[in-house]
Amino acid sequence: MAKLFVFAIGGTGSRVVKALTMLLASGVELRNTEAVVPVIIDPDSANGDLTRTIEILKAYKEIRDKSTSEKSGFFKTKLSSLDSIQDSNDVFNTFKFDIDGVKEQLFKEFIGYSELDRNNRAMASLLFSKNNLDADMEVGFKGNPNIGSVVLNKFKESEFFRKFASSFQEDDRIFIISSIFGGTGAAGFPLILKNIRGADAKIPHHHFLKNARIGAVTVLPYFGIEKGENTSIDSNTFVSKTKAALSYYATNVTGNNSINALYYIGDRITNDQKGADGAHEQKNKAHFVELAAALGIVDFMNLDNADLAVADGRAVNPRFFEFGLQKDSLAVNFGDLGKQTYETIAGPMTRYALFKQFMDKHYDEYEGKKGEAWASNGNNKLTKGALDPRFLNTLKTFNRHYGEWLTEMGGSNIAFRALDLSKSGNDIYNLVNGHPHKSGFMNKLVHASGLNHYLGILSEMEGTYDHLNPNQKLMALFYNATNKIVQSEIKMMP
Repeated sequence: MAKLFVFAIGGTGSRVVKALTMLLASGVELRNTEAVVPVIIDPDSANGDLTRTIEILKAYKEIRDKSTSEKSGFFKTKLSSLDSIQDSNDVFNTFKFDIDGVKEQLFKEFIGYSELDRNNRAMASLLFSKNNLDADMEVGFKGNPNIGSVVLNKFKESEFFRKFASSFQEDDRIFIISSIFGGTGAAGFPLILKNIRGADAKIPHHHFLKNARIGAVTVLPYFGIEKGENTSIDSNTFVSKTKAALSYYATNVTGNNSINALYYIGDRITNDQKGADGAHEQKNKAHFVELAAALGIVDFMNLDNADLAVADGRAVNPRFFEFGLQKDSLAVNFGDLGKQTYETIAGPMTRYALFKQFMDKHYDEYEGKKGEAWASNGNNKLTKGALDPRFLNTLKTFNRHYGEWLTEMGGSNIAFRALDLSKSGNDIYNLVNGHPHKSGFMNKLVHASGLNHYLGILSEMEGTYDHLNPNQKLMALFYNATNKIVQSEIKMMP
């Protein structure tokens, strides 16, 4: 079973994984893999971006485990933690890699500064400022890649890395997500790449790692931080840090053919995020750039193995990509996307929005209503009493996150406003912005509203999926009903 290991570094890494998870839930397909294994690397365990993403990953996994079938494209791709792909009961079932010693120590304690002799202490003082040495790393590296490079180099010595290596097979792939303008991501990307390509001979499957097919997205500055007493981060340094990191990457990443495919993305800086150094207060709003970065993963998995050849630890033909829109817009709709991006996400995201809106706005009203064949017919009914209550609660939680994700992207400086979640009931078929629903005369006579038409399609198709258990039936019925609506009513498909 081919796997994709996704290493998500820092807060940006968590937010891009969140975007990827939303796309996979919608039914966006990843080729050349049967399972995605996210590994989040962030020393700030209480980071709001991280904790929210882990909650979403766990919800996705539970929904898929309880409702997947060959008849549904929602939640189709398997998401696994490192522990769950092995016959193991160890502690790695959280999608997160914890760096030993970070929470308990200042940076100077981490490097053993007090135990150094006089000359080495002098050298350390040249390399690291007093603020660096006194840094509390529990909330991350606060934009200091020099600290991050030392701490994250522990990755190769960890039991986690050994378990990852022992799970890695010849046909597996790796993708690394990082920002370039902070501390954790800028330091972590080249180190993790180097540790994988140069894995010690004592590491399991080191020969597979050396010649692995590896892609990455490097996220350039795309937002700024409001100045205030809650943060020491200065957005004015983002560009200079980016230039310095790109110069380093030119020699140690792109210049030595370490990477098979590298995706670049960024945006103009506006101070639109609330300042916070970390912990639960760092909960940045979702941004369209993160969705575009996640699409880099989809594109990477669409590349054939022949396009990602590696010889003796070096990519034979490294490839480099940027993301662009078909039409410039500060409020992006599906029609503004390039053809390939449109074909990848417009249909799936519209289908899932139709499903979410029904479950949020209309399921409680109609599931127990007499005459609703879609809910009450067949051996496996779709009423609340028939469905697993924990499954329904988890689905509700996931859909809340999905709605927040879309709403937050609608407010970013390059806003993504393809879907209008205020639309429901009679207007539910008008939820695609810039693409109004046009019904023919006969259709208007037969169906008084979009919702009645929706209900009719559900009841018409219900019997096709009655062989599935109720959870599976719910997802299969709504996937195929919304697919029909998208094609015949909203007419989104190319």
